[in-house]
Amino acid sequence: MFIELTEVVQAGITAGHKRQISINTNRIISFAPVETGEGTTIEVKRGNIRVKESYETIKKLVVRKANEDSK
Repeated sequence: MFIELTEVVQAGITAGHKRQISINTNRIISFAPVETGEGTTIEVKRGNIRVKESYETIKKLVVRKANEDSK
């Protein structure tokens, strides 16, 4: 299942811009709150993605999708 989040671009000339992304919850390896500022870093196979949503919000979305998938 997919969740829609707001990515905060970290590199390049568009650094700091925000864009909507969809992430397959089955592909998430781990996630953690960012050390400075607000948001969450999500680790996927191809690297890390920083999103503006809080750690608690991500945790609720991923757990809810996992529960839905197990039914």
